[in-house]
Amino acid sequence: MDKVEEQDNKIHSDLSFLKELSKYSFESKMMICQKYSSRIMSCSEVDMQLALKENIMPWELETFAAFSVVYNDEDVDTIINGEAFAKIITNIRNYWHPELSLAEEQGTYPDVFMMIAGLHEFPVQGLILQKLFRYNYFFTFSNDKIDMNQILKENFETEYKDFSLFAFIVFLLMNSECRDRISTDEIQRNLGKVFELNSVVKALSIDIDEYKRNLENLYKGKILDYYYGLKIQYWYPLISGAEFTYIPSPYLIINAVTESLLNRITLNNSKLRKIFGKEIIESYLYDLYCQVSGITWISKEIEYGKSKNKTSDVLVGEGGFCTFYDTKALTPSLKIRQFDKVEIENETEIYAKAVIQVYQQIVNYADGKFKLEELYDKEHLFGVVVVLEDALLPRHLIYNMAFEMWEKKENKISNEVKKYIQSHVKVVPLRQIEIMILQNTSFLPCLLEQVDKPELWNNYVLSKPTVSNGLISLYEEYVTTLKQKAQDYLATK
Repeated sequence: MDKVEEQDNKIHSDLSFLKELSKYSFESKMMICQKYSSRIMSCSEVDMQLALKENIMPWELETFAAFSVVYNDEDVDTIINGEAFAKIITNIRNYWHPELSLAEEQGTYPDVFMMIAGLHEFPVQGLILQKLFRYNYFFTFSNDKIDMNQILKENFETEYKDFSLFAFIVFLLMNSECRDRISTDEIQRNLGKVFELNSVVKALSIDIDEYKRNLENLYKGKILDYYYGLKIQYWYPLISGAEFTYIPSPYLIINAVTESLLNRITLNNSKLRKIFGKEIIESYLYDLYCQVSGITWISKEIEYGKSKNKTSDVLVGEGGFCTFYDTKALTPSLKIRQFDKVEIENETEIYAKAVIQVYQQIVNYADGKFKLEELYDKEHLFGVVVVLEDALLPRHLIYNMAFEMWEKKENKISNEVKKYIQSHVKVVPLRQIEIMILQNTSFLPCLLEQVDKPELWNNYVLSKPTVSNGLISLYEEYVTTLKQKAQDYLATK
């Protein structure tokens, strides 16, 4: 079967079909999932064009793998075939969550669908080298307040270089392009070599029983929440069966050694998370932006006033404009995937407060409370709330709540102020800014592109990647070094 065939099944709201998975052996379910996962991987990313060609989405494969563990009978040895697999995938795709019907009735379906669909799909997208570069910076960062490499060693008995090397090699060996160029025997031989990184394998592995316990702890046995919830293989992409270890979604090896690894070491440790957000993300953005051509001035936060107030974390001047970047170590709450209205409201409030915080800095500058390297007209100032991972909350709801906060604070708010905030203060995930900077391009053109176009003010995506300016040296050196390390490692006997 070349791809998952189109099916005529209609939309449904019954998850009982998933129990069909118990009829098939665990090994065959893991192997067919791995087969189709590999087909949507190029040598550099999860390729959505390949996914469309194969007629299968990453989240469908991840859901299939998760329920293959939930519904598993060790005594069954029947091998799942392509027809049965396609039928289950189609039923997964066509499942209609009850909350979506409620959203339709309330007129909020576009917002809810975008939020849930985005949380399913966006985390696995993007160039793997860019993501590995970001987390290599994070996990090797140290100063007088935090030593991330030491924290990693204390938790997992190894350094980050082993995690990144393992993930990079596994991704390269298991993508569709590699399969066409390298023999199966050579792929297996090289996988055997990289699996000798025992500490990494241990950290990324989970057996079937532990997988089920983790799901139970997260979602209290609610099958409906398993469906849209975070899949355990984002943390543990290696699933151990009775005799073998499987990688049902090989591309998740990248997520497991990047954002998921960070989430694991900061779980229930708000102090560490706060230090990480303040010390590392700010330094990352600053160090990268320093290398972008065309930047005329850049500064970390500036202290001002008798109360020793501080500006936004990173200030960038270029071409008569200045952008205030305020970095936040924000990631989506798991409860958002469960359509938890209280959690969505709380997260919206956090984002709205961050918007107002940046806008207040712009106002403070315009009022002369601090100085920059040159005089800027208020229309030439932008504010960006940089979130580590976007919760994909509807932007219009964030702005509406921000307007309410400003009005409560000032006892009034004009339409001019509302328009300025929407057009000049944006919430942007780090990866969108990173895409531009790593390719030696400022994020400013993305802000200017939308400033006079109200129809773009609530867009989720602002970045417009380019290859015409080359790469910044930090990123280029990292990529060259990682590729060489992988080559040297596989060349050893």
